[in-house]
Amino acid sequence: MRDNKVQFAVVREDPMVEAELVRLTNANNVLLIASGGCTALTLQTLFPDLHITLIDFNPAQLERVREKISALRDVDETRRHRKFNIGTSDPRGLNQSGNFESLFRGLREFIFDLVADEAEIRRLFEEEGRLANVAEVLFSSKYWRVAFDLYFSDSLLNAMFGTDATQHAEPGSYPRYFQTLFERGLTAAKAFDNYFLHHVFLGYYLQRPNSLPYYLLAPSTDYHFQMIEGTLDQVPELQRFDLISLSNIMDWMPLVEINSLIGHLQNEMRSGASVLYRQLNNCTDLSTYFGNSFEFNPALGVQFHEAERSLFYSSVHVGKRR
Repeated sequence: MRDNKVQFAVVREDPMVEAELVRLTNANNVLLIASGGCTALTLQTLFPDLHITLIDFNPAQLERVREKISALRDVDETRRHRKFNIGTSDPRGLNQSGNFESLFRGLREFIFDLVADEAEIRRLFEEEGRLANVAEVLFSSKYWRVAFDLYFSDSLLNAMFGTDATQHAEPGSYPRYFQTLFERGLTAAKAFDNYFLHHVFLGYYLQRPNSLPYYLLAPSTDYHFQMIEGTLDQVPELQRFDLISLSNIMDWMPLVEINSLIGHLQNEMRSGASVLYRQLNNCTDLSTYFGNSFEFNPALGVQFHEAERSLFYSSVHVGKRR
């Protein structure tokens, strides 16, 4: 989709990580990166009284969240399902019309053409037990590895997102990184109902209760987000938040900006508040940059990483302001 301002139609992060942290910290007020809105919509559905502020420097991402809120209020279930790509891979759908989704659409079409046909891949997720054969169906093909070489090359990622997106990774490491994580995910015990895998390899969500994002399974009747277009330093009264979830925005920042962001959190977050961030193909231990002003919980980070159904991240980190 040319000249698309929406980078991410969906959030490729498991919102149940944030949900569990809300429960553990008894958070009442949270700050999230907007992105595709899925985490915010899920949290509002799970916690109707939760105060949620969304920040994004890209106005198209905030508009995508507004479009999803409007679509969730559509009383026509068939039309609502189509809008959210339940049972349809329509590239105009709200959950398929982003630049990253275009990348996965290309990956998917390559796989359908040269690795395994679409019907065979559908059966992996529609017939229980079929995924036991996933190595034979997908991994054994000589084109399986090539698919990742093509669609996760530095040149394609840099053209789509700019060099900021790959600056902290080893050059040329993304093809094997994504191949490995998807192979791990496809052979995991819960792969059959993993809607993140469905979105990548089918292009749509399956209409099964265990296979839908929670906000689509039980939509809220009232979404009341505060939305801010800008960067974190433009969010007023940062001390009001019990939880700040940064997604993996530090993967996109040079070290000078990371230090500036962390300095802002050190100065503005209240004692006892929590920060959550993810890292994608980035082995730098960013927790050390927070100094003594934050206490990190490595065990909880590992627990969240193991529970993270999106599979995308190399690590998850949870810290508390002292």
